[in-house]
Amino acid sequence: MRRRGFTVVEMLTSLIIFSVVLAALLVAYIALWKDQNKAAGLTGSQMGAKQIVWKMAEAFRGASMCTSTDTGCDLNSGVESATTSSVIINSRDSNNALVKTTYAINNGNFQITTGGTTSTYVTGASMTLTYYTSSTYNATSLATFTPSSSTDSTLIAVQIVASVTQNGVNETYQTFVRLNNGP
Repeated sequence: MRRRGFTVVEMLTSLIIFSVVLAALLVAYIALWKDQNKAAGLTGSQMGAKQIVWKMAEAFRGASMCTSTDTGCDLNSGVESATTSSVIINSRDSNNALVKTTYAINNGNFQITTGGTTSTYVTGASMTLTYYTSSTYNATSLATFTPSSSTDSTLIAVQIVASVTQNGVNETYQTFVRLNNGP
């Protein structure tokens, strides 16, 4: 009578084939997992950069001129303290009072400060603001400049470039905004 069973060679062959198949599945799973994380990071990075640009564009377009009836602001200007990575933008509240809002990158975070309260909107961010002035209001005569308290009122346009890095993925978004209160 013959015994039924597997020989050692058959067992080892089966174990090797099973191990190879399992390793291939594991490699495929890890690759899929990395791609999924990269896609999630890309989406987060893209949205973060767009949020910064959209928020800044909205603020610049809605900037309110500081008039002689306002105090503590640069006269005839909608912006103050403009640098390449931060700016104070004037707006009006429901009572027509001037409100100053600071938009800035601080330690890699895009933050908005109004009335002493700071909110972080996007992390892993950087931003570059380029300011433009012109003696005439057309695209061919724009010139870059660094606004100061004496020249803030001549600001007519801003280029906003925002970059966000999430999950190792960096995305950049940009736009060019003309101020509504430009000359």
